[in-house]
Amino acid sequence: MKKLKGIITLTIIFLLVLGGTFVIPTKAAGLTSMSITGTGITAGASATGASLTPTVNFTITNAVAPADTVVIALNGMVNSVAAIAQADVTAGGTCSGSVTMTTITISTNNPVLSMTGLTCTVGGGTITVAAGRVVSLATGGNYSIVITTAADYGAFLYYVGNTNQVKVTATVTPTLSFAIRNTADSAEQATVGGLKTCVLGVLTTAAVGTCSYRLKVSTNAASGYTVSFASDTRLSNGTYLFTDAAIGGTGTTITAGTEGYGAVLTPGASSSGAAVTRNAANFGSTAGTAYRITQIGGPFAVYNVAGTNAPSGTDTANTALVAHQVAISAATPTGNYTHTVTYTASAVF
Repeated sequence: MKKLKGIITLTIIFLLVLGGTFVIPTKAAGLTSMSITGTGITAGASATGASLTPTVNFTITNAVAPADTVVIALNGMVNSVAAIAQADVTAGGTCSGSVTMTTITISTNNPVLSMTGLTCTVGGGTITVAAGRVVSLATGGNYSIVITTAADYGAFLYYVGNTNQVKVTATVTPTLSFAIRNTADSAEQATVGGLKTCVLGVLTTAAVGTCSYRLKVSTNAASGYTVSFASDTRLSNGTYLFTDAAIGGTGTTITAGTEGYGAVLTPGASSSGAAVTRNAANFGSTAGTAYRITQIGGPFAVYNVAGTNAPSGTDTANTALVAHQVAISAATPTGNYTHTVTYTASAVF
């Protein structure tokens, strides 16, 4: 509470709120809380140039008599009419009576309402300005609005535009890496002349020849990635093409003594838990828990992951295992057999 000589000008800073009330308690004198509601009023950041219907809400601990002057400076606003009539300003809550305008600034920024004729008992009072009489300023800012009665005063900020906002930005750069690793994912797959190798060895009719490696893809692409496969030819000694195994077959296995060749894909999981899907259309159906890869040409999609994947260290769970298998018969022609498989990984960011 603070008593002033003469007419005490009390300015109330009021924060505009659309469809609700944003209350800021104050410590000054007997004015214990202030807020503002109404059309065009938004908490924290009201739009510039918006048509307003403001209601000033305040709680006082000292009564206001009709002879007292109540002053409200509508900082952050501008008149949208030539004059605000006395009938455009109404009292409510614990305040009653007909508003008499003693002074008012017309057609300028930050109009000031200086009013008498009000009776306000202790508690929550309101002052409302009719629709279409004021608009928020076209220039954004943090406007200090003050209200004064003969005994009370207080202040808070009315925010117009975005001058009280901080836009925080950050960028995560896209990542995509691909490596062909050994079966244990403890090192890169062995190379000869820079080309990764998978050695099936010297074949006999008594055993199935095998070699394997892992496909290790890491990416932060939210939509995941696809691994594709292309082969320059079937397994061949230059003139003879090996018999493919399990093209389109279900549960087909390669058996020692029966000629056949293929590669079994076990795609594993993803570190993010995203779904991993094998492509059965190009590479046949299930053989146990895997698919046989025997298609020539390409590239053909081998498997896809629906989200991010970040294999960490030695990781045999979130990497795909490819195991080449071959068997010969007594009639399989002699020779050195080979073909080149090319893998590509592509992500969708």
